[in-house]
Amino acid sequence: MAPEDSEFLCGGWAWDPVLRELRHYEKRGKGRADEPEGVERLRPVKSVTWYRWSQQPMQTATGQTMGASFSRIVAAYEGGGDLTVNEADRECAGKIAGGIAAAFGLEVVEEGAPTGRRPGNLPGRDEMGRLVNRSGRTQVILDEAVGEIATTRLKRPFGKSRRTVRTTEVRRLELGYEVNGPLERFTVWAVAGPEEERVPLATFEGYEGWADPQEWQEFTRELGRSLGVDVVA
Repeated sequence: MAPEDSEFLCGGWAWDPVLRELRHYEKRGKGRADEPEGVERLRPVKSVTWYRWSQQPMQTATGQTMGASFSRIVAAYEGGGDLTVNEADRECAGKIAGGIAAAFGLEVVEEGAPTGRRPGNLPGRDEMGRLVNRSGRTQVILDEAVGEIATTRLKRPFGKSRRTVRTTEVRRLELGYEVNGPLERFTVWAVAGPEEERVPLATFEGYEGWADPQEWQEFTRELGRSLGVDVVA
């Protein structure tokens, strides 16, 4: 007989923490199959990694559209080899990873794309050594030689406004991260003045899980050292 609904971890996944056994039951009508389609009794596990990433939606050979978000759990065995579970439902994948890790007294390691993140998406400086950030109708230029951050906004239908902040007014830098659907966005904010105005010095937007957070953290720390301010990253 198939397990009771209360015995399922999520979806068709059933996890037995005593036997350390993961089973998956195929959906049949309104219920589940009596026998699992897959069973894995885990050997001693040394690490549990939860990969999360997104990519451009693709069509299968049958013309169906694949989702943009993906999730994978890899439980690495102490004696070699591993168990890999692909589960698109993020909440469900988190439960599977957490259940396995807890059974072996481990923490879940969270990573991005399993095929390797793509470095080299950090912003460069222009020929004058300035850091230029453009987003929509707004342009922010950090000119350390002059000692100012200039923000220019284009107005509709014509004209533009310009606001300047001295680099000596910057209190700290903050590295922001957010996910909106399949896209992720890194933003380096300069927090300036007594009112703590937030100015975006650098941004990157791309599919979730492909950019390297450590690369952006080091970039923010290096910029903070150059400006002589603290960094929250």
